[in-house]
Amino acid sequence: MAVDWLVQASGAMFSTIKPAGCTFVFGVFVTEQDGKPVQGLAESSFSVWELTTIEEISVTMATEVNTVFPASKMPGIYRIQTIPFLTLQSPAPQEFVFAIRVGFKRGKAAFQGMTTVPVTYLGDAQ
Repeated sequence: MAVDWLVQASGAMFSTIKPAGCTFVFGVFVTEQDGKPVQGLAESSFSVWELTTIEEISVTMATEVNTVFPASKMPGIYRIQTIPFLTLQSPAPQEFVFAIRVGFKRGKAAFQGMTTVPVTYLGDAQ
């Protein structure tokens, strides 16, 4: 039986230089059912799915904010970044919808939680 976590997230899209293109970054907050922050998750604990085309997008970075910057006092908050997802050509304004799954197994116990995140791309700022 899986132990459910509460997962909250927001996301943004931004341009990358090398390789040239666009990627997505998410702020993800993971807590146990009682509200206790879940700390120490690895990159492999996160999966991101783009739901418009239904495809998994590889996560290239998962950083716990409190580990990098303890003075923040924000345990359980992670910065998740995907591989460059779109090419150099700027896409037309559109809405993306993602599903983020957080989970891992410890022994026979499975821990997991999911949420969805919309990201609106307004077009090239030029």
